Amino acid sequence: MLKKLIKASGWTAIAVVATVLVAVVVASFGALPGYVLDHSSSASSLRGLDRVKAETDVRTALLQAVGGVLLVIGAVTAWRQVLVARGQQQVARRVATTDAFSKAVEQLGNTDSAALRVGGIYALDRITDDDPAERTRVAEILSAFIRERASSTPVSPDVAAALTVLARREWPCALDLAATCIAGARLPRAALGRAQLRGADLKGAELCGAVLRTSDLTDADLRNADLSGADLRAAQLSGAKFSGAIADRATRWPDGFVPDDNGVLVR
Repeated sequence: MLKKLIKASGWTAIAVVATVLVAVVVASFGALPGYVLDHSSSASSLRGLDRVKAETDVRTALLQAVGGVLLVIGAVTAWRQVLVARGQQQVARRVATTDAFSKAVEQLGNTDSAALRVGGIYALDRITDDDPAERTRVAEILSAFIRERASSTPVSPDVAAALTVLARREWPCALDLAATCIAGARLPRAALGRAQLRGADLKGAELCGAVLRTSDLTDADLRNADLSGADLRAAQLSGAKFSGAIADRATRWPDGFVPDDNGVLVR
């Protein structure tokens, strides 16, 4: 209601100003120049051609002033229209994002078609590109999807797609993948910093170049995983199994962690 009143008041003010300007233009071709001269101490005594010239100058000045005001009004009106159009575009974008989000989540919940679930996953990925404000919600939804469906090996195509989407960028929130079974997952250069991977099954996973800094890998199973070039600095590794895991000199470990003592094969 307040916005409507403000909008109505704005248009009313423009209408009043426009009416005044029209009256000034009409008066400029009438008695207004003479009235201005009569009330000027320096010009009231003018006669003949001097008087005519002075009235013409006054009329010209009045019309130029009206033209300037009209330009300002036109600019203000154009700017108001730009703001209105921008607001309409933002509303349309939000509606489109909401519709796309709802459809993607519906596809994600389809129990009959893995292809539809994969389509929903990549639709959510596209939404995060178009609207970064949705990234936290998308991360939480895909993490929950993986926790629910990643319960056996090998990793299913839809879980693999969700992992790929989550691993390709940094998220505003920590990913919760605790106790998931994602053994053998291909996650090279995965962005899993701060991820909750407590008790996760990562046997044989490809994690070369992955960023696992400050992640929680407590009791995780990383046997035979490829950790070449991975960054595990400040990660929590209490109880984690590393027998047969592969690392190299580029692999970064938490302070005090000795790879050889934990069964890691350093190439």
